[in-house]
Formats: sequence, structure tokens, C-alpha cells
Amino acid sequence: MDLNYLMIFFAAVLGVSLIPGPSTLIAFAHGAAFGWSRFAYTAFGNSFASVLQASAASAGLGVIIASSAFLFAAIKYAGAAYLVFVGIQMWRSSAQGVSLATGKENHDGRPQKLFASGFTVAISNPKAIAFFTALFPQFLAVDGNNWAQLSLMIVLVALGAFLVAIIYGSLGAWVRGLEFSGQLMSRVYKTTGGLFVASGFGLAVSRSS
Repeated sequence: MDLNYLMIFFAAVLGVSLIPGPSTLIAFAHGAAFGWSRFAYTAFGNSFASVLQASAASAGLGVIIASSAFLFAAIKYAGAAYLVFVGIQMWRSSAQGVSLATGKENHDGRPQKLFASGFTVAISNPKAIAFFTALFPQFLAVDGNNWAQLSLMIVLVALGAFLVAIIYGSLGAWVRGLEFSGQLMSRVYKTTGGLFVASGFGLAVSRSS
């Protein structure tokens, strides 16, 4: 694949990934809650989910999901329910008080917990597979090795997802570093939780096509 095409592809992936959504919100929330040393695990979870979605699209599963109304709807509603659940949990955690004490351990900040949250939120969006299914063919060179090209694009997708999650996580960590009052951080959590709930309902009522 031509280098210029690779750069355009990567720019397209970054541009779409930078649009605020559930994956960016969870990275921001984890950065605000746990600081610089933890949100990278969320980014890895997000990136791994993107790899699976891009791989599924490459394997043709995107066509199957796009053509199966039942399967697409099942994934969509399961993802919507999870986003609402995450939003409610964040809202409840804000009501219990948000601790900003440096170095204070929190069981929700365990690496495996953060990775699982980043992964689950990202994988819950079935439209990502349809997006990759539509995007990849636009950059495939007819005279090239399709599997090699797809593999390279999947790597770039993973890198883009990771970088964007790091950007939003860093923003959250920066907000944490400003040492706002617990009351203000509680409002940040409530706002983020509300956006998750809205995202869940938005996904549930969106059209399948």
C-alpha cells in the first residue's frame, strides 16, 4: 500500500476516533479518577476491542452483522444496556464522594478492571464493525496482498484507538491534577455518567442501518 494512502487512512481513523463518544468518555473518566499511571490500561482495552472489530470486518463478519437485523439489534441493545449501566454506576460513585487523594488505592482502579471497562465499552458498539467494513475497501490496492494490507490497517486502527484514548485519559488526568474540590469532581462524574446514559439510549433508538 502506498505511504500516502496509509497516512490518509490513519488520519481518517484518528479523525473518527477523536469524536467524543463512550470510549473517549471512559478514558477521560479513568484519567480523572485514577491519574496518569492508570488510564493507559483503559487505552489498551479500547485498542484491543478495536483490533477485534477491525479483524471481524476483515473476515467478513461485518457483512453478516450488517445483513442480519436480529444479530445487529442484539449486539446494539446489549451495548446500549451496558452503557446505561456504566453511566448509572458513575452517577452513584459521584454520590458516594470522589476521592482525589494522591496515591490512594481504589479497587476499581485495578489494571484488569480498567482494561475490562475500556474493552467492554468499545466492543459494545456494533457500528464500528460496519464502519471498518465500509472503510477498508477504499484503501485496498487491487494489485497488492490483501491480507498484508488488511493486517497493516488493523495495526493502524489499534494505534489510533490507543492514541486517542491516551489523549482523553491525559485530559482527565490533567483535570485531576488541578485539584478541584470533591464537589466539583462529583459534578464531573455526574456529567460523564449522564453522557453515558444518553449514549446508551441514543444507541438503542438509533436506526440499524
